[in-house]
Amino acid sequence: MDTDTAITIVYPPAIDYRFMHQRPQQMMKAFAQAGANVVFINPADLYEQREPVFYPFEELPNFVVIHRSVDFKPFVKGRLVFWCAVNQGWFIDCYDHDLAVFDSCDLAKGEFSAWKDVVPVMERKTQLTFASAEAIYREHAERGIPTVLLPNGADFAHFKPAERRLARPADLPDTEGRPLVGYYGAVSAWLDVDLIYAVAERFDVVVIGASPLYNRDIRHRNVTVLPIKDYRELPAYLSWFDAALIPFLLTEMIEGCDPVKFYEYISAGKPVVASDMTELRKFRSLVYTANTANIADVTARAIAEDHPIRVRWRQKHAQRNSWVSRARVALAHIQMKLDEAKPRIL
Repeated sequence: MDTDTAITIVYPPAIDYRFMHQRPQQMMKAFAQAGANVVFINPADLYEQREPVFYPFEELPNFVVIHRSVDFKPFVKGRLVFWCAVNQGWFIDCYDHDLAVFDSCDLAKGEFSAWKDVVPVMERKTQLTFASAEAIYREHAERGIPTVLLPNGADFAHFKPAERRLARPADLPDTEGRPLVGYYGAVSAWLDVDLIYAVAERFDVVVIGASPLYNRDIRHRNVTVLPIKDYRELPAYLSWFDAALIPFLLTEMIEGCDPVKFYEYISAGKPVVASDMTELRKFRSLVYTANTANIADVTARAIAEDHPIRVRWRQKHAQRNSWVSRARVALAHIQMKLDEAKPRIL
């Protein structure tokens, strides 16, 4: 991409690059894979960043992670786009840019109700809004905000190897040939602990993700709670799950949750047992929906019905819903907005 047509997407400092590889990290990588120049500004507030500038992927020299103390401007090529979450509006005010985008990923309810008054501010500061779920899309669209539905996606290549047993992590519980049911992600307030306990009455369960930020008290004789794992390690753990859980409470906030882990689980072809989440209803053929009364039976059925044909079916859908496909959609809308706007004067 030459400098006349180049786009640089900057993700302002908000989340530690190494903490829970979620939508921001995935979208930035996918933008780079789709041809954009990408700068991820890392606050490095949870993990030390030893090098002020590093390139996380050898095959993507157009994707750089810089410490927040480093000036991002020398890394900019072409038109400058800020891709912002709800708490990054201050960055828009501080620096010249060609386009500011609001990536709206959570409903400002429940645990995120503190953002209720900030969301309209972000709508005003930005020229384009992306929404990760239908409920979020409707909330913006009803206020007349130009909004594009952009669900989460799959890092298929990263998780596909978990379709077979990888080297068994030493801290996984010894199940002696019994099925292992697993969850990884935030061990947070929106976890339905009763669902986990109901599964554990019949199966060994591992819950991965305890951290200084998220650390629910989960105690059951058949549940092993492990600390958060590096993203590179997750496929090894996932490979030993006979069924994968998404046990979320059905709150107002969860109404707007499109769980990234769903796409990761099906990339490995794993049977998924989940709460009856709105965003998963469009994947009815891929998800076993359960509640506390029936989740043990549903999990048993999910494991019993697992078959190579079902594995391939799940993986086919993961490939269709890749992060790169999401990035290409986003870039098309960004380019249209840039074409409408005048270039900034340097």
